[in-house]
Amino acid sequence: MRAAALFRWGLTCLLLVPFTLLAWWVLPVGAALGWVALALILLGGALNLAAVARGLRGLSPRELDGAGGAASTPLEPRQRILYPFEPEPLPDPAVRRRIGAGAALALLGLIAFGAWTLAVEQPLAIAQGQLTLEETYAAWGDVSQTGFFVALTIWVLLGLFLAGCLAVLGRLDGPTLERVLAPRRFLALAAIVGSVIVTAAFAPYIGVGISLPDDLPFPAFGTQSLGSIVFGALGFALSATAILLTVPSWRSRTP
Repeated sequence: MRAAALFRWGLTCLLLVPFTLLAWWVLPVGAALGWVALALILLGGALNLAAVARGLRGLSPRELDGAGGAASTPLEPRQRILYPFEPEPLPDPAVRRRIGAGAALALLGLIAFGAWTLAVEQPLAIAQGQLTLEETYAAWGDVSQTGFFVALTIWVLLGLFLAGCLAVLGRLDGPTLERVLAPRRFLALAAIVGSVIVTAAFAPYIGVGISLPDDLPFPAFGTQSLGSIVFGALGFALSATAILLTVPSWRSRTP
């Protein structure tokens, strides 16, 4: 494997560390993700050291001590870490259309799952099985409940807008767009959009988590539903997927 590829994958491992640590802090999965974060740090450092060693082995002694002077060939900068220019022929526009349509449908499913989790599963989890959904909403104050549904509606509309933007991007034509939104990059963009949608759901999630327990006749703070845990994990997974998709292939490219 080339030194550039080792460096790219080492950097990728290090970029995944913050998301892994945040998931460890947010999701109730024990110490497993903490160990994964530590492994990523060690692996990223090892790959970067291997990249340096591999690069040094590729230099001649004259290049190392600077004695080559003008006789040595200057090294051309080829720092192509994220979204590199690819000299391949333009991708088939039909592929981007299928990706746009599929990503939009997947985001619609993500929005529906998130809305169900926020409006049904999370209130029931906070009620801790002591109340039905109707009784839970009946005990919830009107002002707090209205604020929650306003935040939920805004989040749903934002998600629908972003999903629609992906569908439109998949339908647009043009050589520049085909080059910029190559299939791999378009998939990465879709993963980023999905992660943004999950992150934006924190507003209605914190709304129901703060307001509803105050109106119930029993202590009910700090409860997470299974759906909310899975929904949050999807956000972290989409962020990691976007990072992995933006790492170029280590195979040699034709200049």
